Order: sequence, then C-alpha cells, then structure tokens
Amino acid sequence: MSSTSCDRHAQADVQTVKDMTVGFLPLDTRPCTYDLPVQLARQSGAQVLLPPQGLVAPYKQASDTAALARWLEETAPGCDALVVSAEQLLQGGLIPSRQARVSAARQCEALQVLARIRRKAPSARIYLSNVLMRTSISTLDPESLVWWEKVNLYSKLCYRAKTGRCSEAAQQCRALEQEIPAEVLRTFLTARGTNHRVNRECIRLAAEGVVDELLILQEDCAPEGLQRFEQETLLRDIQAGGLSDRVFLFNGTDEAGAELLQRALHPGGCAVEVVWLGRQPDFVAKYEDRPFRENLAEHMRALCMRQEQGARRVLFVLTPKQEQREASLPRSKAPHDYSEAELRAICRTIGQAAAQGRSCYLLDLDFANGGNPFLLECLAKELPIAQLWGYAAWNTASNALGTLLAQILAGDQGNGALNRAFTAERVLDDAVYQAIVRQAVAARVKAEGQDVYNIRDIPQTQRWLQQEFEAVRPLLEAIFGGEVPAFEAKLRWPRLFEAAVFTRAGGGPVYTENF
Repeated sequence: MSSTSCDRHAQADVQTVKDMTVGFLPLDTRPCTYDLPVQLARQSGAQVLLPPQGLVAPYKQASDTAALARWLEETAPGCDALVVSAEQLLQGGLIPSRQARVSAARQCEALQVLARIRRKAPSARIYLSNVLMRTSISTLDPESLVWWEKVNLYSKLCYRAKTGRCSEAAQQCRALEQEIPAEVLRTFLTARGTNHRVNRECIRLAAEGVVDELLILQEDCAPEGLQRFEQETLLRDIQAGGLSDRVFLFNGTDEAGAELLQRALHPGGCAVEVVWLGRQPDFVAKYEDRPFRENLAEHMRALCMRQEQGARRVLFVLTPKQEQREASLPRSKAPHDYSEAELRAICRTIGQAAAQGRSCYLLDLDFANGGNPFLLECLAKELPIAQLWGYAAWNTASNALGTLLAQILAGDQGNGALNRAFTAERVLDDAVYQAIVRQAVAARVKAEGQDVYNIRDIPQTQRWLQQEFEAVRPLLEAIFGGEVPAFEAKLRWPRLFEAAVFTRAGGGPVYTENF
C-alpha cells in the first residue's frame, strides 16, 4: 500500500487507541464475526459500540434493517470510526443475503444512510465491507447440501462455457438446469445479480468519499466460477476510480469485522516478517480462487502491514504438504501428511524465533475448516502455548489469515492476559473443536436422527459437547503443558459448524442472547 494511503489518517496515531470509540455493525451473531472482533479491539482499551442485543438476528432470521440503520445514524456522531457490514445493514445478515429477498434498488437506496452519516459526522471514518457472493447456495439442511454441490458445479461449468474452455460445458450446464429445482437456481442467480449491483454501488460511495475504505470479500469459491466475471467488472470500477489504495477485493468474508476494527484503531499498520513453514507458498486453498500468497499480500496491504525481514513480529505460515484437505476427515499417515520428524523441525523453527525475543504467530493452513492439534502438541514441547502470541486455523485460509493479522495489530499492548486468553480460545476452537470434537458430537447427533444443521435437542447436544471435550483432556493437557485454561463451549446457533468457546480469563462471550 502506498505511504499516502497508510498515512491518510495519521491524526489517529496521535489519538491513543484507549481514547477511541468505534461503532460496529457485525456481519451476524456467530462468534467469529461478532465476538472475536470486539475481543481484539478491547485488548487495546478501545470502546466498541454494538447494536442492542437482540437487534442483530441469529442464523436464518433477518434482522430489522430499518432499526439497524436508525441505530447506526444515531450512534455515528459519538464515534471516531464506524465499521459496517453491508450484508447486515441492507439484508439483515449473511445467510439472508443469499435469499434474494431485497431488491438491488432497495438496497442501494438503504446504503444512502452512509451518505447522511458522512454529512452529520464528517470526522468519523467509515469502513465498509461487502461480500462477493459465493459460487453456490447456503447449506442449511441435508437437502440443500445436495443442491450446494450441484450449483457449485453449475457455476464452474458456466464459467468454462463462457470462456470456451470446454466444448461440452454448455450442454452440461443445460442438463444441470433441468436437474436443479428451478426455484433454487432462480434464487441463486437473482441473488448474484443483486449482490453485484450493490458491490458496484459500494465502490461508487468510496469514489465519492462517503466511505473511507471498502473491503469486497470473495466468499467460498474455486478458481473457475461465475464470480470471475463479476470480479473483472469490479476491478475495472476500482481502477477507473483510482481507488486501488482504498478499495480491496480478495478471498475471505467472516474475518472482515476483525480486520476493519483493527484498521480503524491502528491506521499505520506494522511491520511483519513472513516465514513459510512448508514448500507451497503458491498453493491455492480450498474454497478460494487464487494462490494464497496473493491473498496474504492483499490482506496485508489493506491493513497497511509491511513484510520486513527481521521484524519483531513473525507470522509463521504452515502450508499443506500437498493438497489442502478437510480437518474433519479421518487422518492418515499418507504422503500428504507431515511426518512427526517434519513437525518437530517446524516447531523448532518457531521455538528458535521465540527464544530470540520475537513475537511469534502461527497460521495453520495444513487443513481447511480446522487446525492440526498434533502440530500444537508437538509445538508445546518447544514453546509453551502461553508464549505463542497468536494462532488461527478456522474455516477458510483467508478467514484464519484475517483474524490472525487482526490479532497481530492488536498485539501492540504485548502478550498480556487477554491476548493469551484469545490465543488459548483459538487453540481450543480452531484446532481441537473443529478437528476432533465437532466430528464426535456430529456422530452422536446423527445417531439420534437429528439434522446437524438444525439441531432440535439443544440441552442434550450441549452435554455431548462437554463430554467430547472432556474425552480429549489428555490431548489438551499435552498442548497446554498441564495448565488447561478453564473454558466453556456452547452452541451459538442450532448447528455444529461453529461453537462458542471462551475462557474465563478472556472475559466470556460478547454476545449473550440465546438463540
């Protein structure tokens, strides 16, 4: 990023973070989008203002967007900055945004609340995020999982047909159009068109100076898909408006709130040395459409973070040995797994940097949708987890990356109790829950004939959740060196894809409403 862009809000460097107040409208109520961003911001002592609890609706429900717009407009004059999710503001959340319930015209009209805020609170910086829609539908039940796979394939084949990469692709697309329910496909394509128009409107607001910085996050996708055509148009808009230092487009979604809160609090960014643990810096992660190295560079550029050899902060990136696999799949000692000797060598590299007094952060991309707990068990023999400044491994590679970059920026206060608690929670959640506990609980839920996307017996599932964490107590003891922090794990939504895992030392959850 140019020095001009990174210095644009230099006055914020004079104002201490502890003096800052930021209004935050999160993407939805999941821990990764609601709690984590606020936890990191609070490490620096900043005041984060959130909508009244209950106003942001959970799971499949859509929030009252008119009430949210009023809250935002009333809150803005008392804020130094606003961090806003367009999906929440315009459609009431990420899942509702894929349902084509609100027309593009109504959404573009609703966006004008930001222009009114700019006039009423001209000194407040506005950071906006909007998603570039995924290449398939939401997975909300077993049936939708079938159509999720079919629509993903449809998106890929449409791309191949339009680019002339496969002579049979057009015929295959027509066959899928007959197979996929008409309403499913209509909703998907309508939502795509609406999303694209709203993204162009967000860019226009940036060009007019209403929005200070805009992140357009490419949601789950693959190198071949319909999103490629939309990206081309958006990138032309960005280039034509001379906005390449204020509008960014890269893979991600759920991490945007954490990144933009830290962008508001630390406009000058920081220097980081990136160390690749593995031989594939150019690998393309699952659910993404470009080499991971490109996403790393663009996320850092958006946050004014500079790659610098010898920097005090070190970001260690563990890439998969071969292809990236799902953390939920059974592990094996196949050639694509790191051997125990390789893991020990990786951990020694991190331990040596820590011994030099450097701040070490570990981005574990060995698997998608969860970390490698056995890597952490090995690392604990070289470096107590409490001395690791940050860890991330959840969901997609860019989701984990963005959260960890935000933690790096939040680390200007040192590796204090709150930061250590945040790292411990990421270990418990990203690695242990996602890779082990979730699969065990899912098996018990399915054995009872329940749907893991719409769990009926929440109290029983909560008990299973606690029991399965207790079943891996020996692993936890090994990872935490016999000092496992007191923690609580609960379901935030009636599904198992994520859990809310919080330690006592971290202060507990930010969002406290029951679903």
